[in-house]
Amino acid sequence: MKKVLTMLALGTILLSSTLQADEVTTSPLKPEGFYLGLGGGVTFNLTLLTQGYYQDDTTTYKSGDLSDADIGYIVYAGYQFNKIIAVEAAYTDYGSFSDTVQKAYTPGNVTFESDPSSVSVYANAGYTFSNGLRPFGQIGLGYLMVNGSRATDAIGIDDSMSMRFGLGVEYALENLSGFGFRAAYIEELAMDFSYNADDNGNDTSTLLMNIDGMLYLGAQYKF
Repeated sequence: MKKVLTMLALGTILLSSTLQADEVTTSPLKPEGFYLGLGGGVTFNLTLLTQGYYQDDTTTYKSGDLSDADIGYIVYAGYQFNKIIAVEAAYTDYGSFSDTVQKAYTPGNVTFESDPSSVSVYANAGYTFSNGLRPFGQIGLGYLMVNGSRATDAIGIDDSMSMRFGLGVEYALENLSGFGFRAAYIEELAMDFSYNADDNGNDTSTLLMNIDGMLYLGAQYKF
């Protein structure tokens, strides 16, 4: 009887070790740990004035939007607590943008320029599958630095807090523990509301929406 119990105990230990080894082999994406990443991709800027004209102290411009595209990069770091939740911080350089707007009442155009970048902190929530794939979403806060030209500053596009959103997917390499890739889209939204009225009391309030986004590919390492 004692020999039987000994054999059963040895068998249980061997089976447990085999299952643990198999779990490690089939789970290339580490569920926990600190990670660093670097990415680059296509960026865009879109500024919308939802009502009224663009206006500074001396000039009024035709209403519409400012838009341009460029190339930028992102440096990010975070800590993943389990298969679902991570907290991440990033520095994002969106590149350089410019767009020309026609004056409303006098001949001529004015070019608005900016070199926006941001620092942000946000939650990263997704699910880690055993094959190394992890789709995720991001939401949090950032501080958007416009670095605009004099014309850009004059119409009220300033440094401000922003809402940060993102969607993406990660893939961990099975044979290189800790290394992985990411494809993602991020967007930062900053808004400024200004209430005004003309001489007749008509509402001329404006909502200035400044959006910077990036579609990027990145590589990362989890320690």
